[in-house]
Amino acid sequence: MTDDASVVRARAAHVLEADALLTSSTIEERARWLAEAASAVAHKAHDRRDALAEATGLSVPMIEWATRTTLGTITEDAMLALARDTSMEIGRASEPISMLSMVLAGNVFTASVRGIVVPLLFGIPVLVKTSSRETMFPSMLRDALRLADSGLGAAMSLVAFPGGDIECEAALIESAEAVSVYGSDETLAAISSRAPDTRLIAHGHGVSVAYCGASALDDANIGNTIDGVSLDICAYDQRGCLSPQIVYVQETPQCSAADFAARLATEGLGPRSRSLPRGPLPMAVGAAQAQWRGMAEVEGALLRGDTYAVAIREALPIRWSPAYRNVTVAAVRDIDEAIEAMLPIGTNLKCVGANSASISEIETRLGSSAALHAYACAIGSMQTPPLDAPADGYPIWHGLFRA
Repeated sequence: MTDDASVVRARAAHVLEADALLTSSTIEERARWLAEAASAVAHKAHDRRDALAEATGLSVPMIEWATRTTLGTITEDAMLALARDTSMEIGRASEPISMLSMVLAGNVFTASVRGIVVPLLFGIPVLVKTSSRETMFPSMLRDALRLADSGLGAAMSLVAFPGGDIECEAALIESAEAVSVYGSDETLAAISSRAPDTRLIAHGHGVSVAYCGASALDDANIGNTIDGVSLDICAYDQRGCLSPQIVYVQETPQCSAADFAARLATEGLGPRSRSLPRGPLPMAVGAAQAQWRGMAEVEGALLRGDTYAVAIREALPIRWSPAYRNVTVAAVRDIDEAIEAMLPIGTNLKCVGANSASISEIETRLGSSAALHAYACAIGSMQTPPLDAPADGYPIWHGLFRA
């Protein structure tokens, strides 16, 4: 169903009408409301897992995993901790913006959760343009918010219209103090050019990588390393900006990059394909996958499975895969060489997953880099960011308060 500009304006007006009740509630009341709604969505998603799988192109077990791990982060304690940390960071005098409009992408269906919950926690009404590819999950979240509290729930609404509809886009933007956009760099550029005076919170094209230091490859740790890396790759079928496309491996005499790749395939991605099956492969992706795999064989070596492939090649030049569990393993001497290999990615790098012994050093290198704005997290948790994890190099509350 497609909404016209008059519907978009009407829903923006209704969202703004709920502002008084939303802002008069306490942060504790909003945290309880949001946690209750998240729990309700988790139960509803379980009941409708088959329909969600069909809508998203993911397998049913992946739907179950994604909703459980994402909605499990929306707890009262986590939200109150975020509110306290934000207040300390920006000062109590900073005021939240009057309304946020949001444009969602369709590659990761749970990506809307943090984007919607965080502004509502801070008392900001939200109007969401859903992706044309997936409207079911945002609708479930909207309904749960309204069932948990009809008054507060009125502060979030949804609209649907084709991307590039200039009249509807203008109606979406005109009442908002800021617009949060998830999508391609082309989408961001187009919206920015049409609304140059709008405060844009950009969540553009992104990719992520992982780094496995020598200590992650020893006999005591390699099993956990393989398990964590394979989960990061398989989650959402590697379709999100937090999905690792390249795994940099610090080779040791006991474990080469080729050894690691072989174990990743047989002990990681193979078993994961049974516990978290991949969804159907789109025809266009199949063609890109065939080309990527062919190049991988020419440039290095390739290990194939029924629903995955691991390329073993040099770290540079970077050759991005079409996702859907096609990943590169590249040998590096150390963290310095890994960071050097990441530099061409620039601001498109979102996250670096690292083993426990390396994560502190990775954080230091990322923090001192002028070219990279990514954050570091533990291997195995790349696709399950906590509520307060950064987004695109900024705190999760970036753009939600007046300067």
